[in-house]
Amino acid sequence: MKGVIRKDEAAVSPVIATILMVAITVVLAAVLYVMVSGLITPVGGNKPLVTFSAVTKVNAVTWTFSIASAQPTVAQSNYKVNFGIGTNTGTVQNMGTNGANVTVTVAGATPASVGVKWTDLGGTGTVKGGDIITIAFP
Repeated sequence: MKGVIRKDEAAVSPVIATILMVAITVVLAAVLYVMVSGLITPVGGNKPLVTFSAVTKVNAVTWTFSIASAQPTVAQSNYKVNFGIGTNTGTVQNMGTNGANVTVTVAGATPASVGVKWTDLGGTGTVKGGDIITIAFP
């Protein structure tokens, strides 16, 4: 007994199959791009990064932080200051002008307030290496 082979099976055209594969590849590439693009450039743009070179205890309630570098160098008005004592965090304040003291209130903490002062040693009006931030408890 001989087997009969029939050639009447319907299949997807090679052109249609190629178009479908290209479309699926494009969609997957777009989804992957959207997922990875958030990892490459962080949301919120470039935020200044300040590094400190030294912390000096002036007395029992005052410390100075010497700024090693600030990248990018921007005006002090772009900075906000806050302070945390234990698990309590203070209210965010705008950084004061050169030599001006800003008081950050930390509810539920002892002491309940902290003085923060920025000293612009170069007189440029920007936070940069060489400047000093002083933290003082009342």
